[in-house]
Amino acid sequence: MLKNRAGGNVTPASLESSPMLLLSRTIHFNAAHRLFRRDRSDEWNRDTYGAASNLAGYGHNYALEVSVAGEPDPEHGMVVNLLDLDRILKEEVDRPLDHRNLNEEIPEFRDTIPTAENLAHWIWDRVAARIAREAWPCRLAALTLTLTPTFRSRARRPSPRRGDRVEVHTLPHPGACREGALRPAGTRVGRPKIENDEH
Repeated sequence: MLKNRAGGNVTPASLESSPMLLLSRTIHFNAAHRLFRRDRSDEWNRDTYGAASNLAGYGHNYALEVSVAGEPDPEHGMVVNLLDLDRILKEEVDRPLDHRNLNEEIPEFRDTIPTAENLAHWIWDRVAARIAREAWPCRLAALTLTLTPTFRSRARRPSPRRGDRVEVHTLPHPGACREGALRPAGTRVGRPKIENDEH
């Protein structure tokens, strides 16, 4: 049994009941930050964050891969138009973050430490909300924020069977944690699951 799809393509019926498709796009931006807590001593910050607590801060050439999930529209054959996805990534991520000092120029990071985990959450919240406002027939499914070739943070939405409950799990930044200084977060409602990979 075959079914016509957009553009006259014919696909097996078994694909019609397949899982949602993921469409991913990668962008790059550069930003500086400093990992420190204002309410803690310089010694505590050095012990907790190491060189990342340096007063001058430091920067990353970030790579962000965003994945949306949905079914291809029968009229145009796309989950979402890449031109539209590019537009919101430019407006919601690149424009506010590129060549910025996260601690000083992004209001949410004046009192929140701009760790990879917190930045991934910030991006998730903005992109997911924008997709909802645009009323696209897809949803944000995952994102991967790469800081260095050996360190990245991943956020993903668990199986839809869990409904709106989304897990959050963060792991300490490799090499920056001292015993007891940073702990894995528990489960929260409405936030993506965050995983940090060291490869």
